[in-house]
Amino acid sequence: MNWNDLKKHFSPARLGRYRAARGGDVGRAAADYASNVLLSEAMVPMLNVLEIALRNGIHARLSRLYGRADWWEAWAGDPAFTWQNKEVGSAKAKLIRRHEPQTPDKVLAELTFGFWTSLFNVQFQAVLWKDLRLVFARCPKPQRQRHNISAALNRIRDLRNRIFHHEPLLWLIPTLLEQHQTGVTVINWVDPELGQWLGNHDRLPAVWADWTSRP
Repeated sequence: MNWNDLKKHFSPARLGRYRAARGGDVGRAAADYASNVLLSEAMVPMLNVLEIALRNGIHARLSRLYGRADWWEAWAGDPAFTWQNKEVGSAKAKLIRRHEPQTPDKVLAELTFGFWTSLFNVQFQAVLWKDLRLVFARCPKPQRQRHNISAALNRIRDLRNRIFHHEPLLWLIPTLLEQHQTGVTVINWVDPELGQWLGNHDRLPAVWADWTSRP
């Protein structure tokens, strides 16, 4: 497919940055666009493992803290959790539209990554952090501070949103590879064996090396 065909399907505005980065060389720009697609794909395993492990770890800790599997119901009417309650309501509404039961497992699966990362915000330091820090049992104690965890999760959330909105990944600062490593580090804070398992399925470093080795 030639450059004009790509522009027809992907828009001149979307492809313009790739062309500018290659000084107008449309052949190299088209190759970069393809590489961006492959890099987006290669990021999915890390994001998948991190999000699912994070939400299940949080679920385990908060179920124990509140003594119930639907721990979010303990927040009903609490103004400190107004946004979180709204997100839970949206999750339940989706299940109702699909005629699915509102079981704890179903609600958990519908909650967004933004919901999970929000639980590490500063306003929940006194309420949740003592329990949620245990999700990251293998994080070195000097680093296991709420602000460190929150910052890392928010960087990953921003990257996740960029990927799922199909934005360029080639010129990020820090680089995509460095941001990917942040996600791997957080996974290892949860469980190093999980990080090792991911390593057996994670193609991002190889795909990144392939792109960066090109002229």
